Amino acid sequence: MIRVRLGHSICIGAIAAIVLTAHISAAGPRVPEAQSPFARVYLALRGCTSCSHCRTTIRQMARAGSNGGEARVTSDAVEVRYTKPQVVPLRDVIRRLAENRLHDLTLIDVLFEADGTIATTSAGATTFTLKGTGQSFPLNLASVPRPGGGAPVRLIAAVEGWREKGALTLVARQVHSAT
Repeated sequence: MIRVRLGHSICIGAIAAIVLTAHISAAGPRVPEAQSPFARVYLALRGCTSCSHCRTTIRQMARAGSNGGEARVTSDAVEVRYTKPQVVPLRDVIRRLAENRLHDLTLIDVLFEADGTIATTSAGATTFTLKGTGQSFPLNLASVPRPGGGAPVRLIAAVEGWREKGALTLVARQVHSAT
């Protein structure tokens, strides 16, 4: 009788362990979400980003124009992150990669993501001003709904005008309330 109960208890314990393990792995580990940086510049690339020489050179070019931003290179892009509010030298970051002299590297597209506010100037133009810096960029909201009255937002925008020497313009892709 004791053997039957002991064997039965071991079986129940094993089943409980399997169910508990399955539940924990289905839910995944509880890892706290990383806080979004103040601003990010994504530079989509085509060409050689796989060899260590090119990756190192790309990273150095991005850092040289970033004024303290952290550069990361993936297989098809460079991400420059700014963790704290500061002026973002967007034109310099883009220019360093757009005018590169690497044998097989082309800058395809640029996205910009940052915290700030959207406002209309006295001339009627829409601008995006970076939080805490006063730096502003012309903004085209396109079909994205305009947030109300100068509230803080998180903007994700394509950057236009970088192929020419003129001013850069942000074209909104997403606008989220920054809370």
